[in-house]
Order: sequence, then C-alpha cells, then structure tokens
Amino acid sequence: MEEYIVSARKYRPMTFDSVVGQKALTTTLKNAVKSGKLAHAYLFCGPRGVGKTTCARIFAKAINCMNPTAEGEACGECESCKAFAEQRSYNIFELDAASNNSVEHIKSLMEQTRIPPQVGKYKVFIIDEVHMLSSAAFNAFLKTLEEPPAHVIFILATTEKHKILPTILSR
Repeated sequence: MEEYIVSARKYRPMTFDSVVGQKALTTTLKNAVKSGKLAHAYLFCGPRGVGKTTCARIFAKAINCMNPTAEGEACGECESCKAFAEQRSYNIFELDAASNNSVEHIKSLMEQTRIPPQVGKYKVFIIDEVHMLSSAAFNAFLKTLEEPPAHVIFILATTEKHKILPTILSR
C-alpha cells in the first residue's frame, strides 16, 4: 500500500516556474540565484496560503544547487537537490515557530549555524510563523541575525509582520 501524503504536500510546487500568482517574487529570487548576490536574511510576509513557505523551500533548494539552470532554477539532479527531495538535507533547516517558539528551540537552531554546510554552499534556516517566537527567543536570535556566519542564510516567513520585533525587522 502506498504511503498517504496530504494533497497540500503532494501537489506543492517544486520549482519557481510552477508557483502560481507570485511572478514578481519568483523572478526576484531566480535573479538572486543567477547572480549569486544573496542577502543573509529574507522576510516573506503575506496572508495564509500565498506560498511563503513553498517559495522559501524552493529558494533554499536553488541556492544550494550545485548546477543551477541558466534561469536560476535548481537542477534536481545534483546531490544537494536529491538530498532535499528525499528530505535528508543537512543544509536546510525548517522551524515551525508556532509550536517551537521557546528560547531553547532557537538556541539549538543557532548552534547549527556554527557548523559549515556538508554539501552545497549555504546552510539555510527557514523559520515559519516567525512572529510566534517569544520575546526571549527573538532576543536570542538577534545576535546571530546581526552577525551571521558567511555560510548562513535565514528565511523568515510570517502572516503578521507587525508582531516581529523592530530590531529583527531592521536587520
């Protein structure tokens, strides 16, 4: 019997070109991949269901791809892409801050920033629903966000930007 997969995961876009309704964002992210000019942190905000986390995952995969296409998409064939597809990538971390919002969760995530990537160029940390972090967790995160290692990229996703501490937004 086949393993049951929720339809939202089964049909989730896997490439920038398959994302619907976010052309401006996907074009910007593809151009960043093509040029190699990447910021150390990104903030994706918008209403529920517009593709923030999906775009974050596609972007994380593309920036770690060993052979990105001329259009800025991940090749899907290299070791980094295969590891991502098989959910065994050690370079892409995802934290759901809605249920993991304590200082301990952030500190353990920040410990991972010290270790350089094994395959690929960057360690990417996707923090979904970042506005749900506690004040103490935000403060623990701030130091690393201000001075991240060169191999670290943060992608923060939120539906409520106004709940994020101004010190985090300014970084």
